[in-house]
Amino acid sequence: MSRRTKKVFNIVIDVLVAIILVLAVILAVSAITSRARGYDNYTEIFGRAYLAVESNSMSKQYSTGEVKEDNFSKGDLIVIRVLDSEEARTLKVGDIITFQQGISDGKYVLNTHRIIEVKGEEGYATSYVTHGDNNPDGANETVLLSSVVGVYQGKSGGIGNVMLFMGTSAGFFTCIVLPTLLVVVYCIANLVLVIRSEKKEQLAAADRQKEDERAKLREELLAEIKAQSQITDGQPQTDVDVGQSVKDESQDKTEKK
Repeated sequence: MSRRTKKVFNIVIDVLVAIILVLAVILAVSAITSRARGYDNYTEIFGRAYLAVESNSMSKQYSTGEVKEDNFSKGDLIVIRVLDSEEARTLKVGDIITFQQGISDGKYVLNTHRIIEVKGEEGYATSYVTHGDNNPDGANETVLLSSVVGVYQGKSGGIGNVMLFMGTSAGFFTCIVLPTLLVVVYCIANLVLVIRSEKKEQLAAADRQKEDERAKLREELLAEIKAQSQITDGQPQTDVDVGQSVKDESQDKTEKK
């Protein structure tokens, strides 16, 4: 692998590691925040919430068996836009909303059904009547504005099972804790390699410096021997004699050291 290819490969790996770490942190923060708010199997990111569907109450039309584009089934992952109190007043018949429907084991039970009736003034509701498309006629719920969480935006088939798994202790460890630990291990290993590489480079630089000093010393000795030769007998030594003299003198100095 060439030096350039290796550099590109390392950059790609670093980017992937950074993405995994960011996603893990976002999911971890979202999961902790959602649980603190009393929600389970609910992940909110930047005004959008992702919920795992746990029943088939919206899978099809109860009377005809027709499946509409906005129907969803158990195991799907649905996306809702989180609403504030004012936005919750402006919903209309046909909208699919997620709302709080009681508490179980200290957690809010969330349900997602279609609005079939708006109570209150038009454009400024006081409550809604909802119904699951696949539920028998009359199985309706009255939803107060304070219970409205968000409005349905879309779905991803089957991915809800992953969210349900992440809601378990094993899923949280596998999908969040484990990737984070792997990223930390990678960063530590990469830091060790960088430190070793820098140390190796420092040793190589020191060796080069010593070699430069020896070469400079040989040049100085060569010049000194030439000058002495010219003074004593007026005849310059040959390059072979001078080189041998420099080698001998350099060796003598090295042995003395």
